[in-house]
Amino acid sequence: MPDLSNVRSASQYYQARICLYLRGAAPTQEVTNAKPFYLPGGATWFITGCPDDIGKALAQHIGSKPYHRLVATARNPSDISCLPDNTANILKITLDVTSPIAQFGTIDVFINNAGYALSGDTESANEAEWHDVMETNFFGTVRTTTAVLLHMRHGSRGGLIINISSLLVCWTESVTKEVRQEWGVSFCIVEPSAVETNFEEHSKNFTAQHPAYADSKMPARILERYVDAGLKPGAGMKPEDVATVLYETASKGEKVPLHLPLSMNAFDLIKEHFESRLKALEEVKEASGSLS
Repeated sequence: MPDLSNVRSASQYYQARICLYLRGAAPTQEVTNAKPFYLPGGATWFITGCPDDIGKALAQHIGSKPYHRLVATARNPSDISCLPDNTANILKITLDVTSPIAQFGTIDVFINNAGYALSGDTESANEAEWHDVMETNFFGTVRTTTAVLLHMRHGSRGGLIINISSLLVCWTESVTKEVRQEWGVSFCIVEPSAVETNFEEHSKNFTAQHPAYADSKMPARILERYVDAGLKPGAGMKPEDVATVLYETASKGEKVPLHLPLSMNAFDLIKEHFESRLKALEEVKEASGSLS
């Protein structure tokens, strides 16, 4: 086990910490989502991206329960036409953490659903397009999540943060390793397969096609044909079913899974990915062991 007392540089310190983790001796490491999450009566739900699709279905599902309170967000709150205008239990706003806390006093469940996709060839995407993706799908969500986490950490009720996965998987996993059990904050990374939504038409931008990737056998072209044939007309799970599963996950008073694949297709794809990673790991075992 390395001795951290003689570590002089930041890089040496982190190398030593990594060694501790790899040898199973990480100091005071806590298990993610170790305690059950109990949804309070009269819970406040904060949901982003509510005008369409999964966000809309979630908002309608929670809004139909008069004993819960709902904060539904959109760039233009008037687009959330599926809900009545602001009532005692429903608040429609742009993305803002302070308003719901001021009105309802707490946030118990926070669901990050807002986002959009950039489809096409990596080489043809320009810097502005990459910035837009990162700002919406990563930085914007990180800012809001950390603000909500601060509120949950200081409160007495803890909370549940659900991220509809994209760029947030590794970031969420990292945060869970820092959060103490006594704060009562659980995390869930939702990993759905195809959902019957208008995402392809309303929340997706396309890069210009790069000539080097124009061949019909290239992965991006195959994906485009797959989307045109199945997803774009509205295939996949119903968003209402996704909303029901997420509500049940939050309300059944059990430990919340850190990863929640939705559909056996998603489950099988994730399993195949990890089996492939394990096989690749075994192939470099000898090289890795030569440096132990």
